[in-house]
Amino acid sequence: MSNDKSAGDSQPAANIQNEDKEIPTWHSAWARSVETPEELWAEIGFLSFSLGIETKFVWRGLPSAQYEVKSALARKLAASGVVPTEENLRFNEVRAIQAAREWGLGHSQYGYASDLHMLALMQHHGIPTRLIDVTYNPLTALWFACSDESLIDEPAVLIGMAVSDVPVIETVPFLPKQTWGGMEDPLGFDYSYALEKSAANQMPFLVQPVVRDARMTAQEGLFITASVPEQSAATPMWGFPYKGNWLLLSLVREMKEMDVDIQGSRWPSFGMLGLIIPPEVKKVILPILENSFNRSHRTMYPDLSGFAGQNFNYERAAN
Repeated sequence: MSNDKSAGDSQPAANIQNEDKEIPTWHSAWARSVETPEELWAEIGFLSFSLGIETKFVWRGLPSAQYEVKSALARKLAASGVVPTEENLRFNEVRAIQAAREWGLGHSQYGYASDLHMLALMQHHGIPTRLIDVTYNPLTALWFACSDESLIDEPAVLIGMAVSDVPVIETVPFLPKQTWGGMEDPLGFDYSYALEKSAANQMPFLVQPVVRDARMTAQEGLFITASVPEQSAATPMWGFPYKGNWLLLSLVREMKEMDVDIQGSRWPSFGMLGLIIPPEVKKVILPILENSFNRSHRTMYPDLSGFAGQNFNYERAAN
């Protein structure tokens, strides 16, 4: 994941009034609250085991339930007065990649990095991109949801996404593409083609880093992204194609509660379910994650910049 310690390309979401409380509008449709650590654990187990042993999941933790999932590049453009359309996102990420290459980044004795690998590196070092950090490990995402001390008194959200049929694009192609597009643009073809397919199919795609440093390995991290549709809709993830059934996992959860048999060993459709974690549960879960499951700032950021971010205290030597 990136240098953002809340693991969040996130920002406050639109709110509605509900029982004298303000909650984000998208919660009522696709998220459910948990009241105890045991209930949270049971919900993670439901998503992990009830949809078939071949169903693939990725996870993301938001330290505040007031956040929505929105890429850093979209936020950056909006803050600059630029509407974050697909055209504007693509124009600015191409400019950023070109500027990074002119800076001298993205090449070594082994050759030149692909555009997608450049974007993964930029995201990893806190440069705004459209990539959104996710992880294969729910415990890692849960730690990111609970570990921000500045937001410890706010509800968090653990998001599980079923991605069995979501395409996976590697940041370093295994073999060069023997196509006209691949020959004309060998460094950028894989990414531009994935965006075209995303626009046509109205589905996101996963970006799998091939060259992984210590932090990426520890976090079991990868990215999810999509081509921004021309018309936005009220989805849990801003800028994602809205053809996907965002309510799918919520409906499946209701079927499970009614003892409806869920057949099959693999859930094919893209869908997601958010688990809203109250502050009192966050405070109980965090030490368990750190002591029983070895999730901490040291293990999630096992590099020099991670150590530097802990603000090491310097003291006077004892006389």
